[in-house]
Amino acid sequence: MPRNRQQIPREERTGDLLAAATELFLQKGYAKTTMADISSAAGVARGNVYWYFDSKDHIFAAVMNRLLSREIRILNEEQAGADPLSRLVRGLSDMRYSRPLHQAMHDRLPHSEAVREAHDTFLNWIVGLVDELMAERGLDHAPGVDAALVRDVALAVFEGANVPNDRNRPAHEMIRFLMESVMARSAGAKGRER
Repeated sequence: MPRNRQQIPREERTGDLLAAATELFLQKGYAKTTMADISSAAGVARGNVYWYFDSKDHIFAAVMNRLLSREIRILNEEQAGADPLSRLVRGLSDMRYSRPLHQAMHDRLPHSEAVREAHDTFLNWIVGLVDELMAERGLDHAPGVDAALVRDVALAVFEGANVPNDRNRPAHEMIRFLMESVMARSAGAKGRER
């Protein structure tokens, strides 16, 4: 016998909605997914979705936050002893399947505070790993290395790699190249100082 709405805990229902929305956003894209699609896939009456989320953008932001949280948890478990560059590259590589959703975030940034916050969370995760790598390698205060510029370039590479075109290499490859180049430049500068 199916449980009625009152018997299903809010967290479980929210999880059902997010799981359905994630699958639909990945299959159909943000623009082609409707609230009716999400409610139907989750087995929730269409109007009741709004008890859990204010709008499609709020569901979308929650989906993106959930994807990132899952990736962070996986990296913390599977890559706990790995260096920050390996974790950053692995995380970006693992998240490639959600690239179309990241692109959709850019379309929604001017229209939704919830999506802007989710996007900022994603970028802050990247910045945190870049900062961790730079601190671990002593690059944050190395002569000839502008840490803020390296951080900004890493973000620009990531964001630029998410613009659809046929020439882009994956962001994780370009960011690995960037960070390894900065490390090599810093090592060369230290060698010349001696």
